[in-house]
Amino acid sequence: MRKIPTLFFFGLVVLGGCGIPEDSSPQSIQTTFPENTTSEVDAITSEESRTFLIYLLNAESRLTPVVRELSGSELRITDLINELIANPTEAETNMSLSTAVPIGLSLDGVTLEGETATINFEPGGLEIVEGDQLAEALAQIVWSVTETGDVTSIIISIANEVKTWPTPDEGDQNILTRNQFLSYAPNE
Repeated sequence: MRKIPTLFFFGLVVLGGCGIPEDSSPQSIQTTFPENTTSEVDAITSEESRTFLIYLLNAESRLTPVVRELSGSELRITDLINELIANPTEAETNMSLSTAVPIGLSLDGVTLEGETATINFEPGGLEIVEGDQLAEALAQIVWSVTETGDVTSIIISIANEVKTWPTPDEGDQNILTRNQFLSYAPNE
């Protein structure tokens, strides 16, 4: 019976020596961690982002505004065009939204003069599309680019040659505005 209290006492002495000693006042501790401990993920999520609207087509070929988000603080026309060329998200596809803007469309530059943007595409994209798909693609581009109100009209050129484009509401035009595509306007 005497062995149990002795083992218990010995165990308390051993365990008591393993604790952290108490100090009478706080002390500085040197660290081996690097000074910048922000992870790359934190750096990316803290970067500014912006939300904006683009217009996709619903099952009735009417424009439907959808919200997109990109990192950075400045919205550019090239961002809008790239979002129109990209496939709709899974959620957008589940809502029967699509794009008529051809996947092979390649942007070759944008210039701004006042409230008019001239968008230059490389050959082999928009000019090879015809009929309803062309009108729908033009409607998507015009409504998306003019959404903010900073740009009110656009000129579309291919290989730096300004083209005349068919509009469903005002015939063939060089300068495109929302009014020429009101037949595709979103349902209110």
